Amino acid sequence: MPHHYKILVADDREDNLGLLREWLASQDYYVRCARDGREALEIARQDPPDLILVDKIMPEVDGLSVVRELKRDERFSTVPMIVLTGQEDPRRRAIFEESPADDLITKPFSFEEVDTRVRTMLKKREVFRALEQANEELRRANERMAHLVQSDEKTGLCNYRHFRERLEDEFKRARRYDNFLTLVMLDLDHFKGVNDRHGHVAGDEVLREFGRIMMRSARETDLIARYGGEEFAILLPQTAAVHGQRLADRIRHATQENLFHAPEGRAAIRITVSAGVATYPINDRILSAEDLVRTADEALYRAKESGRNRTAVDARSTTADKT
Repeated sequence: MPHHYKILVADDREDNLGLLREWLASQDYYVRCARDGREALEIARQDPPDLILVDKIMPEVDGLSVVRELKRDERFSTVPMIVLTGQEDPRRRAIFEESPADDLITKPFSFEEVDTRVRTMLKKREVFRALEQANEELRRANERMAHLVQSDEKTGLCNYRHFRERLEDEFKRARRYDNFLTLVMLDLDHFKGVNDRHGHVAGDEVLREFGRIMMRSARETDLIARYGGEEFAILLPQTAAVHGQRLADRIRHATQENLFHAPEGRAAIRITVSAGVATYPINDRILSAEDLVRTADEALYRAKESGRNRTAVDARSTTADKT
């Protein structure tokens, strides 16, 4: 076995501890020693080993208590633990019933037996490591897949499908607990002209940069999505219409002042955005998630019709307030 394996040995008898330390070190293992259960717990937690050999009987904290305590910690769930006990121990066979130990070694030691059991447990540790690595790679792959499924490929924001799923969930939650739920719909003004004058590559960069403006302006709890084309949506749980309006205006002003990147040799692109705001449950016409979208979209349409680069709030969403 290679020398990089770390083994912790805990025994209150110096003769046993010395024998094991000397033999294991001669096999090129890195060995740390503890002379009681408390010290074993402290050393293990500071630097988790690959294998633990712990005497069953030690003062204050015995070996079985050490095993039980460490196995409750997720970091040690895959660290094999061997209990050392005497051949005459009348409860030797109960070790596995009283603790989650992986194996036992009887004293006095037969180093042939110690060698066999240590190597077996380290092979077990290797299997655990391989499983841990495979599980971690699978977890990362699942996260990447989930991100791809939920994200808009151009902006990196939530896509329409994920937004609709979250909207349904948040609407049910708001209805159950009688909480506010505000939706802000935003649409870039005259965006077709950007594509016509500067090309679709520049247009895509405008969409990405606008997404970054929204991310900087919103809270971590707000859900920001590309709804489609140049239209975006922000879902604000437990938020009244007045706060949705403030967020929309903050985004509008930041967008109006921003110089968007243009193709080389051309002036920076300037663009504005219009917004519509609606809130559940103030408006008694909003009975579903679809109603909330429709009402916010109607407010957005009024903002467009009244001159663009402005925020329109659904009138019924502001007729009352809740504390």
